[in-house]
Amino acid sequence: MRVQFKYTLEDIVDGSSRFQARSRSVRSIRLKWNIFGSLFVWAILIVYSRFTIKGVILGLVAALVAMAIEPPLYQYLSRKNMRKLFREMYGDQNHFTCEVELSPEALKTNSEQGQNTTEWSKIEEVVPTSDSVDIFGPAAAVIVRNRAFTSAEERQRFIDLAREYINQARGRGSN
Repeated sequence: MRVQFKYTLEDIVDGSSRFQARSRSVRSIRLKWNIFGSLFVWAILIVYSRFTIKGVILGLVAALVAMAIEPPLYQYLSRKNMRKLFREMYGDQNHFTCEVELSPEALKTNSEQGQNTTEWSKIEEVVPTSDSVDIFGPAAAVIVRNRAFTSAEERQRFIDLAREYINQARGRGSN
């Protein structure tokens, strides 16, 4: 089965964000930075308040606020930096075409940036979302936007076929 769709620079940023969000190492690094940043804020306020109880409490409140604002702040800054990187890479180009093919042997993608073939044994899961079908492996991510499909039935056939190929590669046959 083969589908084709157009995507934008913002789609590339979104796909990269989704891939990063799945990474254990990225999540671990973010958690460590969040904890260390909050502890730093707490320590600064304790020192600034000359080690008073009021300063300790104020520091704890500030640390909790820092922990709360880190996720959306990280997301905003990360996406902003990715946009800059991709604009540097692709210049003024903002529209791309991607072709995704599901064959019994592999998941194949073809775009202006190149071709890629990933064996089904290297694919971990197929995740339907409200705006796409996401196919993830440890070193690859393919985001197939809903606009690639002519109908909901075609989208579901795509999902079922990808899952069938993954199951076959894992030796489970089709279910």
